[in-house]
Amino acid sequence: MKQQFKNDKPASLTVEASLVLPIFLFAMILFSYLGQLIKCQDDMNWALTRIAREASAEYGATKSDRLTHTPYYLAKLNAYVKGTGLSVSFVNSRFMEENDEIDLVADYTMKTPFTLFHIDRIHMQQHVHTRAFTGVEWRGKEKQTEQVKVYVTETGRVYHRSLSCTYLKLSISQVCFGDLTLLRNEGGGKYNSCEKCSKGKQLTEKTKVWITKYGDRYHTTASCSGLKRYIREIALSEVGSRTPCSKCGYANKTGREEWN
Repeated sequence: MKQQFKNDKPASLTVEASLVLPIFLFAMILFSYLGQLIKCQDDMNWALTRIAREASAEYGATKSDRLTHTPYYLAKLNAYVKGTGLSVSFVNSRFMEENDEIDLVADYTMKTPFTLFHIDRIHMQQHVHTRAFTGVEWRGKEKQTEQVKVYVTETGRVYHRSLSCTYLKLSISQVCFGDLTLLRNEGGGKYNSCEKCSKGKQLTEKTKVWITKYGDRYHTTASCSGLKRYIREIALSEVGSRTPCSKCGYANKTGREEWN
């Protein structure tokens, strides 16, 4: 019996090794791929950041129209990630559309070293956002503020320096009253009844109401005055207690108004 035990021991070790070795190799390949994946993401982020900074500086110097088109950014990217074999798409990117902002969104896929659950590729998306450098003009206290024009609405509590500010543009949508419990405005707030057209009305879940992207009221009438935006141009010295718009009007740390 002792002799038989001695003969069986090497055989059992061989069986265990044959079971453990594939798992070990699988783990090594997986960790190697994860390292490659992280390196690829790091290289892509570095390339996108560099491209955004170069485009920002170039647009400030030349105002060239080519910086508003995708081929410019693809050519830059191909030069920085050359040899990786990645096919990158900028279809979700935006260039100089609003406030001269550069919004780079790179979509690409990476092939996995093996197929797992019918998945052989991983989709990746990386995002870099900046603003084109268009210069800065400082206007201190010595500048007469009444010469600076800003825009306000009839009931708004802020003032805007840009007439194209998105907060001045109404985005009206029609939804069912029952869906309002799940909907939120751009600031994350809930929608309450409009004091002019909806207060006190009994509504069913399927009743159609109107809401706006940045508002906090729902309206039962499309012609409600709350759905209309009256914009006035006034002097900066007349804004009173209104505060600057968080998107287009602000002051720097020295307390002086900053305008692009």
